[in-house]
Amino acid sequence: MIVQKFGGIAMQDHQNRKLVLARIKKAISIHQKVLVVVSAMGRRGQHYATDTLLDLIPSSGNSVETDLLSACGELISASVLCSELKEAGILATLLYGKSAGIMTNNAYGDAQIEKVETTSITASFQQVNCIVVPGFQGLSEETQTFTTLGRGGSDLTAVVYGHYLNADVVEFYKNVPGVMTSDPFREKNVQLISSMTYEELQHKINGPVEVIQKRAAKFAALHNVPLHIRSLYEDKEGTFVFN
Repeated sequence: MIVQKFGGIAMQDHQNRKLVLARIKKAISIHQKVLVVVSAMGRRGQHYATDTLLDLIPSSGNSVETDLLSACGELISASVLCSELKEAGILATLLYGKSAGIMTNNAYGDAQIEKVETTSITASFQQVNCIVVPGFQGLSEETQTFTTLGRGGSDLTAVVYGHYLNADVVEFYKNVPGVMTSDPFREKNVQLISSMTYEELQHKINGPVEVIQKRAAKFAALHNVPLHIRSLYEDKEGTFVFN
């Protein structure tokens, strides 16, 4: 099985989600089982983006309320994608909250993962080919309330599942071909880096472009989780990250 992570740009509209469906279908045909992690749709100003949702309430620091509201964006994305997968004839289900299995402390806004329980995921894979999970969030063991894993936390969600489910690879779908020699939106004559080590990846994301969340990259390195950072828009290999 593999883990696929789709970010806000991939989830932001129906046209992009058609590409997401195609990537999931192909992964199922090759790997049989796919766990999909999704971010909230789009960026600030779009209806269901995390920052747009947070603008609904007064800024009062991290709290139960801000984490619950923040978690809604990924829950919406997961609900929409799972419905579209079923409409496309793919056996899929949605897991969230306790059934998703990520248990944390209660440090709202930047929670630390304390335990990952995969029983519900393993049981669901006996019935379906695809499980959709909202990224960026966990459940506090102490308070049983939603917590969030910091900015870019959906990347961490994907890598953590990759480790605990012993996935063949964790794929990250981006609006670039993979990790590039420099920022393709600022520079010309950039090239794709086809493979790199975890150390090289961590050095790269210390620059101005954070290809994946730093915590996710560190977790992958610590647990030797193979990564594949690739394009949503082109069905080509991107950048493989391993030791």
